[in-house]
Amino acid sequence: MTRAALVAPVESGRPSEPVRPPWLVPAVLGTGIGAVVLLLAGLAVGGGSTGPSAGGPVVAWGEPVLTLASRVAAVGTVGTALFAAALLPGRAGALAPAARRAVLAASGWAAVWAAATALGGLLTLSRLVDVAPWALPWSSVPLFLGTTGAGQAVLLGTAAAGLLTVTARRCTRVAGARLLLAGALAVLLLPVLLTGHSSAADDHLLTVATLGVHVVAAALWIGGLLALLVHGRAPGAAAPAVARFSRLALVCAVVTGGSGLLAAGLLLGDVPAVPAALGTGYGWLLIGKTAGLAALVVLGHQHRRRTLPRLREGRPGAFRRFAAVELVVMVATVALAVALAASPPPATASSQPAGTAAPAAPVAGADPMAGHDHGELSVGVLVDAERFHVAGPVAAGSRVTVSNGSDQPVTITAAEGAFDVDVPARTLLTFLAPEQAGEYPFRSRHSSAFTDVLVVE
Repeated sequence: MTRAALVAPVESGRPSEPVRPPWLVPAVLGTGIGAVVLLLAGLAVGGGSTGPSAGGPVVAWGEPVLTLASRVAAVGTVGTALFAAALLPGRAGALAPAARRAVLAASGWAAVWAAATALGGLLTLSRLVDVAPWALPWSSVPLFLGTTGAGQAVLLGTAAAGLLTVTARRCTRVAGARLLLAGALAVLLLPVLLTGHSSAADDHLLTVATLGVHVVAAALWIGGLLALLVHGRAPGAAAPAVARFSRLALVCAVVTGGSGLLAAGLLLGDVPAVPAALGTGYGWLLIGKTAGLAALVVLGHQHRRRTLPRLREGRPGAFRRFAAVELVVMVATVALAVALAASPPPATASSQPAGTAAPAAPVAGADPMAGHDHGELSVGVLVDAERFHVAGPVAAGSRVTVSNGSDQPVTITAAEGAFDVDVPARTLLTFLAPEQAGEYPFRSRHSSAFTDVLVVE
């Protein structure tokens, strides 16, 4: 691929923009406010990460809202790149004026994506060590970015979205728009690969692959419709673009629904666990998200039956009104999806033998607190006001990340002296795991109640 395919001489001036309808800004603001309210309500139902923290409402409310903003901006980036790359390609390799406006909008979406990801990462670190964002020990920042899945996703996602911001502004060719679309989809998959509930599933690789397919299909479906509404209003642009999108939307709807149900089944573990999960907050969110997808399928079917023929006849009004309603349902579904991802899934029946009581002491390497009560994080040892929480086995000689979110300094002292680490209050640090595989019981010198086992493989 030559450089000219992606970066070509920039046209003088911005492409002329069709006049925006007067209802557009109020509709966008209303949809955004409604999505935030639905997100916070979903977190309350599912038991997500809006609990008290040292950062107060800034962290408790700001983190999930920034996550939602990041998701919406990601969908906007993907959709505008899709519009330029496939829905309305130009002739002789050059982007049509409407497609050129779309890639300029993709630059703006990507900038919001990068900013929301970076700010969200700051609040995630604040919640992890339970220190207000403005009082964070900055020595924790490189550890967070380099040793946790959430931190790595923030670092790579912010950098990549920033690169998309710059690149999109100079994209004037169809081949460049296709590269832009591929890059946006790759960045979209980073959180799936590095964080989230999929890491706790029994079949990790299958669950990650299923969730990745689900995220990509949903982003193409929602983002494509958004781009059509905003950038497909130029004369002659709507009909061919909608015809192409209609075929893609059908495939995306089927793939999104199927992969979502499969991912949920893999995460919950087994068939008997599914009915039990439906009675929990997580289950209600899953039902709500599924209902939203079902409603979108029905709306899509009505599109094909009623509004597409009118659009081909030169009457686009019905399509735009119907698509606007569909887009509102899509944004609501995204809000529920964010709340679902931030909520702890219920314990599966397969997690303990039938007929046995729950263990009184934590099981080494199997503490769900480490993966879910603290959100999309992956650290080796979490410390709260009551005890240690070990996330799982670690590799021999690897660095183990420790987060102490309590007010109490502790130590991580191995019974046989393999390691002895001082962990100040509200800090994030690492230590080297032993070189030899085995089980290493450890305690804290400050309290006999703080004990656990580090499994080294």
